[in-house]
Formats: sequence, structure tokens, C-alpha cells
Amino acid sequence: MELPNTKIRSVLPPTQQTGYPPYLVEAWNGGAVDTLRNRLLVWGGGHNDYWGNEMYAIDLPTMSVKRIIDPSPYTGQSANTSALPDGTPTSRHTYDGLTYIAGRDELFSAGGSLSWRGDGERATWVRSFGQSRWEMTQANSPMSTTFGTMAEYDPVSGLVYVKDQSDFFSWNPATRVYTKLNSTTQAVDYHLSATIDTKRRKFVMLGDGVQVIDLNTRALTRMSTSNAPSFVTSQQSPGVAYDPIADRIVAWHGGASVYALDMDTGVWSQVATNAGPAASAPYQGTFGRWGYVPQYRVFVLVNSIDQNAWVFRLAS
Repeated sequence: MELPNTKIRSVLPPTQQTGYPPYLVEAWNGGAVDTLRNRLLVWGGGHNDYWGNEMYAIDLPTMSVKRIIDPSPYTGQSANTSALPDGTPTSRHTYDGLTYIAGRDELFSAGGSLSWRGDGERATWVRSFGQSRWEMTQANSPMSTTFGTMAEYDPVSGLVYVKDQSDFFSWNPATRVYTKLNSTTQAVDYHLSATIDTKRRKFVMLGDGVQVIDLNTRALTRMSTSNAPSFVTSQQSPGVAYDPIADRIVAWHGGASVYALDMDTGVWSQVATNAGPAASAPYQGTFGRWGYVPQYRVFVLVNSIDQNAWVFRLAS
């Protein structure tokens, strides 16, 4: 279902930010689902594409779009550093490095490509919605690469799992400490996106086939699947999320089709049964702008600042 009057452009800041506004979504940027308020958070920009560091939300209870954080007055002074002069984070490509930490009401951000020059982001940031403030929790994370980071909050362990191109980490929201979980290199491409299968305890990555990290053994394996859509192997960071009620990995990357993966049989199925978005996904990726909202059991999608948001529900 298309949500009327939910184009991000309608709530852009009154003061034009440096760069091209559509790139706050399209330029390698993602999102995360705030499960407390049932909204999809969209935050991005970066490099020389868009310098604004404001944040947006698709609010499902009101079926509206909101600018929930205004841009810093210092965004035009970006000097390719992690923080602006007022202590807020410089705009960056967020990739799949955003995740919402339930229970703490915080948005976690790791990695990225900073405005204006595009240098890799070494710091880790947290936005506390309860305290309405940003916190740089680490100036230098232990990650060896900063582009294409994947971060997912795990409600079972209460940890954030973070995958860069080489290594796999957990991050403890209480202690603000990273722990490296692999003893040997676990190399992956940086055009991927991820979700957690909470039933099987798997960190599932799409975009270069289906690759899985077992959260118990921490081993990385490549999963063989059948009937996979082309975006599963095309290295384009598709949108992916896990529906625990249907027990399916559900993915979207353009158009009206939605695909679900049965993790037991390894079979993909096209599950959309009615008309949906006509537009293609940006070639840079969809990332977390396709997210699952458990209270409503729907997936919510933002594909462009000039397109309405959509929601999708699997058939009962």
C-alpha cells in the first residue's frame, strides 16, 4: 500500500543544505526501524553529495513523514571530520550501518563516507531519542574498513552485531565496547545488506549470494538457494529484513515484486500479489530503507525523497 503525502521533499529544511537533496536517500544511505514509535528512520548524505545532517521518519501511526531532527547550522563548515563544531555528526553515507537499539531508545551508526571529501568514518555515533542528543561513543572503532558496514541489533542478546569487509564484531550498548568475534578474516564484498534470523541465530547477508554468520559458532558460510532474484547476486545492497511471524527473510530491490526466503529449504518465492512501486531501486542500494515493523507486521519502504513511502504485509 502506498502511503499518501509521505514524500521527504515535502519536509526538507527551509534553509537549503549544500548538495543535491535526493542524495540524502540515494547516495549509499540507509535507515532503521524505531520499534518504540513504529517509524522508519532515514538518515544520510555524505561525500560531496549532500551535507545536511538532519533526520527523517515515516511515522506509521499517523501515516505521515516528519523531519525529526533539524540540520546543524554548521553543516556548510564540514571539514571531512566526524563531528561538526556543535558536536553533531557530519553528514555521511550510512550504507547498512544504522540500527535501532530497542530498550535504550537509541540509533546506532557505524562507518560511512564523510562530507565533503568522502573519507571513511572511523567513529561510532549513537543518537539518544530520550535525551535528544548525539554521542560519539568511539573516536576510532576497531573496524579495518569503513565503507559498506552492516549493523544489526539483536533483541535476543541485546547486542549490536557489526560486519565490515574483513571482520565481525559485537557492540555492547551498555558498556559501549566492541568485541571482535572472528579469529580469521571473513572477507565479504561491501555492496551487501544484512538482517538477523532470530530463530536460527544467523546474521544473514544478501548482495553476493546469501552469506550467513552463525551467531553461536561465529562461522561464515555461503548458503545455497534456489529461485533467487537477480539482486541477490548483483552486489547492489538490496533491502532485507526478517519477519519472525512468517519465519522468512524478506527482500525488495525495485518494482512491485517482493521475495521471501525459507531458511530451512533454501527456496526463494515471489510473494507480492498486488500492484506496488513502479520505480527501480537506486543502483547504490536500498539498505535499511526496507524495514520490518513488528507491531503492525508490515515492511516499510523509502525509495526516494520524491516518491511516497510504501508498506507491505505478507499474506497470512
